Amino acid sequence: MRNIFWIAVLLLFACNKQEQSNVSWSYFDGSTNKISDFDKYSATVLTFMSPECPLSENYTKTLNELEATFKIENVRFINVFPGKLYSRNKIDSFMQAYQVKQAVIFDEQSSLVNQLQASITPESFIVDNKGKVVYSGAIDNWAVDLGQKRQVITEFYVRDVLYALLSGSKIPYHKTTAVGCYIEMQHQH
Repeated sequence: MRNIFWIAVLLLFACNKQEQSNVSWSYFDGSTNKISDFDKYSATVLTFMSPECPLSENYTKTLNELEATFKIENVRFINVFPGKLYSRNKIDSFMQAYQVKQAVIFDEQSSLVNQLQASITPESFIVDNKGKVVYSGAIDNWAVDLGQKRQVITEFYVRDVLYALLSGSKIPYHKTTAVGCYIEMQHQH
């Protein structure tokens, strides 16, 4: 009887989701996941990355630090590598060179790119435990423009949104402009 209850709850949850519940992805280790699994975490941070974008390289340390800070709060961090332009070997080399700690998704079909309307690397999306995107944009305000960076970071967008979300406070930012490299899509013929 208890299992029937949970099946009913899951069906209700799945029916309330829009088409995003059909989005799935493959992790670097080959396992798959669905966007509807967000309810297992306090929040999920999806950051679109590119092994050839200098800002993606620069932000790996920041993402590792954020993940270490919020791990105890059950926040999941995932790096998303969109499209089919980069081989798994190139991404693996990037992960090793920059000691990437987060899970990695290969969004080969650009499902997440399209669903979230991502256009820049690095660009972060914070999703609450109900699957709602509560923030999208830059990780912080260090990068002002390509090749132009602040001496001192004054706005910590991802960090501050996570603190607010976890404490039930008002979310300080919902959208900022990400600075970085455009997501290039390999056109299929």
